[in-house]
Amino acid sequence: INIYWECPKHFEDVPARGPEGKFTGKTYAEYIEESQRFVTALFDVYYDGDAQGRPFFFPKPNVHMTERFFRTEGHENFLLHISEVAAEKGNTYYVFDRGDTAKISECCRLAFQLRESDLEDAKEPWKMRYSAMQNVTINLPRIAYEAGGDDTKLFEILRERIELAAKAHLQKREFITKLLKMGKNGPLALLAMERDGEPYYRLHRASFLLGMLGLNEMVQSHLGEELHESMNAHLFGLKVIAYMKKTADEMEEKYGIHMPLEQTPAESTAYRLAMLDMKHYPLQTAAVVKGNKSTGEIYYTNSTYMNVSAPISPIERVKKDGKYHPLIEAGALSHVWLGEARPDPESIANFVRKTFINTQNAQIAFSPEFTSCLDCGKVARGLSENCPYCSSSNIEGITRVTGFFSKINSWNKGKIGELHDRKRDSLGYTA
Repeated sequence: INIYWECPKHFEDVPARGPEGKFTGKTYAEYIEESQRFVTALFDVYYDGDAQGRPFFFPKPNVHMTERFFRTEGHENFLLHISEVAAEKGNTYYVFDRGDTAKISECCRLAFQLRESDLEDAKEPWKMRYSAMQNVTINLPRIAYEAGGDDTKLFEILRERIELAAKAHLQKREFITKLLKMGKNGPLALLAMERDGEPYYRLHRASFLLGMLGLNEMVQSHLGEELHESMNAHLFGLKVIAYMKKTADEMEEKYGIHMPLEQTPAESTAYRLAMLDMKHYPLQTAAVVKGNKSTGEIYYTNSTYMNVSAPISPIERVKKDGKYHPLIEAGALSHVWLGEARPDPESIANFVRKTFINTQNAQIAFSPEFTSCLDCGKVARGLSENCPYCSSSNIEGITRVTGFFSKINSWNKGKIGELHDRKRDSLGYTA
């Protein structure tokens, strides 16, 4: 759910529709008070959680922070309220829309930057239909292994992989185009229907995502240092992602597809590609892969993230993460892993303000951990092997796997390894 405390500029003068799709005679901006009451009540529900007090996994509340947000009456209390939810249940996602940026946030971190044509669609909101056809993820550590320490070779291989990804996107587009052309007689009949003069699935407006995995391990293999260990490593990481964006833009021109960068969530990819590289490049992979090699709980660090166990403060992590975010149009997210800590809501609100003002970070979320007992039905803060209330071992652990909450017993070995490594923070305040 994309949430604004103020009325978004692109909806201000749009005639509002009410029951049965009929115009109400007002614009959406005239419903600001009703909207604010509704969203306040919505976060009351998020605060309480489900019947057992567990956090709701979905839908995800993406709250957009804009300059106008901080000038809109009542924003202080609303920010404190959603920060109470962040401290208690972790649901709140803070999406930072600076300047005239307008985004629609989806999925784990997927976001669509609204262009002029999209803002024109806002006059008829039902036309605001966006999609990412697919995501192709580049295995960055393997490129470092193949380059053998040679900068020129590294960037040559990276360019080849990006072009290969573009060609994969073209094949997918061609295949889906054939299915859509079958219309109501095809397998995608619902997507092919034309109720407003164009197909429901607007293929010409689709994005074709280019993701990345293991920037930290690529830099570590190539330079001998992780992203957080030196300015040289940090700057080289930025150079790699800037080159990816430049090359992706060139492929857009060459192949006629919109191919923005995205931080791949990599719920399974971080583990799968690490396992494949351990098989094909055992010496190089063993030197940089994260996790526990003796148990097989290994993984590559997600996308452009620094090592999840790096001994750095939350604000430093958010600042350094944010350096990459302007290059990653299709969505980026930074985590503050809370563990069993329950920070004061005001400290979270202050952290959010500072992140908006002092960093380039595009989105942050605060992630607590929970133990849910399947016998007594109670929920406790933190991850435990037994229920703190009845001592039962029939329990479920709950926290964010990447961009959403899920049960830990469904995670692969790589994500379990990452969970053990995560550095938890309390923001310095614990209630």
